[in-house]
Amino acid sequence: MKPTLTREFIADVLSRSILDPRSRALYDLCFFHRHHLRDELVADKLRLIGRLYAEYGAGLGFSPELGAHCLAKSPVDRWFSALSTAEQLDGWLLLELHKRVMDVFADLPEGEARSLASKYLHFHFPELFCIYDSRVEGAVQAMGEGDCGFLAIGEHDPVYGRFHAGCRKLANRLAPVIGRRPSPRELDRVLRAWLDLEEAGYKGQAARYDVAVPMPAMASTLSAISLATAA
Repeated sequence: MKPTLTREFIADVLSRSILDPRSRALYDLCFFHRHHLRDELVADKLRLIGRLYAEYGAGLGFSPELGAHCLAKSPVDRWFSALSTAEQLDGWLLLELHKRVMDVFADLPEGEARSLASKYLHFHFPELFCIYDSRVEGAVQAMGEGDCGFLAIGEHDPVYGRFHAGCRKLANRLAPVIGRRPSPRELDRVLRAWLDLEEAGYKGQAARYDVAVPMPAMASTLSAISLATAA
């Protein structure tokens, strides 16, 4: 029996503290040193991102020092300041910032630049940006209903735009399940925990979270997922 996204499953995942010292160190480093005044600190951020996601086959693909140099040459601090002081955080503003950071890493293959930009932004603004990678994108597509799109005013990456819209849509669907709308950081933790069970073959864990209200069947290997609408 496949694992399901129920209130119990989500509460269990979110009740766990972020124990990985690399994650804690990265969140702290980005919080206390948001500006790009020292290349060695920026390189440390990129190095930690690379180590954190290397187990998923998503390393940096380039020197952290080179990445730090590219960020230092860009107006990234001005972009971050504009986001921090914006009166209203519209989705198009987030997508435009993602595209600008993605362009900073333009020497990388497009998919790697897309993912790295989302990770770099997430650890600086964990309540605003969802982390993009193929694993999580697959889960979002499997749990979604229909195509997701986003009409942005500014320039943006359409692949991340669809992913961003899918995450927002899924967060809205989970809101009545857990009583509030999960943040991007919480949604990322829930989706990765679900994927870990999926890829591990469940090993008896899924029965703890089984519910009787099915979602529409999905034409993918992650099909037949269900959302609980009651405790």
